[in-house]
Amino acid sequence: LEENTIVNEVTFAQDAGGGSSVVGQFVSATPGRNVGLGFNRESREVAFANGQRHISQLAAALRLADHHQEAANRLFHLAVQHNFIQGRKTQHVIAACLYTVCRREKTAHLLIDYSDVLQTNVYLLGSCFLKFTRILSLTLPIIDPSLYIHRFASKLEFGDRTHLVSMSALRLVQRMKRDWIQTGRRPSGICGAALLIAARVHGFRRTQREVVRVVRICDVTLRKRLDEFSDTAVGVLTAQQLETIDLQNYGVAADP
Repeated sequence: LEENTIVNEVTFAQDAGGGSSVVGQFVSATPGRNVGLGFNRESREVAFANGQRHISQLAAALRLADHHQEAANRLFHLAVQHNFIQGRKTQHVIAACLYTVCRREKTAHLLIDYSDVLQTNVYLLGSCFLKFTRILSLTLPIIDPSLYIHRFASKLEFGDRTHLVSMSALRLVQRMKRDWIQTGRRPSGICGAALLIAARVHGFRRTQREVVRVVRICDVTLRKRLDEFSDTAVGVLTAQQLETIDLQNYGVAADP
């Protein structure tokens, strides 16, 4: 018997029911792209259809335009071709595709916005997004504070309340975006201000010096972001109010 024989003819075999099926496996000319005929091809078509449906639903919830959906669909096809969907939730992958498009188009969406719609952990979405950009060799500037908050929070030693402080900080970042504080600013300064406020909301007495050391900004930058926040509608709220009120819809957004 010959082993590892590759032929260019397609051979069919007849099963007990009288039907025909392909014998062997299709070998692509592109390395790493071998797929079986029949089931695998059908499963990929099903994956494409499911991905397009989920992308359409998520894009509608985030009020994204049709061309954003089309671009995300193309990225999802690449994700399927690279087997990126295997072992991952479809929601996470389509979020990574749409968020990549938003970053390219410079829309005002943050990862926390996707997390709110999908009711999914924002850090899982961030991890999936970063892996997706690496596998496709995409070069996108990391400007979303959502990708940094948890890492900085863990260094500030909040113990078992790290997640709570991080989520409060992310809500503050959302509000800062609405009040135009985030526009044109580096994410580290936004993260520092949000984490310092969130820490005090949860009863942690972190100093500006400690925050500056962790997020690697100068104390002047941190004070500027705090001063800008204090001039907004939510800047006059108490710690308890900051934790209980819907910050995104509270009061009138500040002028840019």
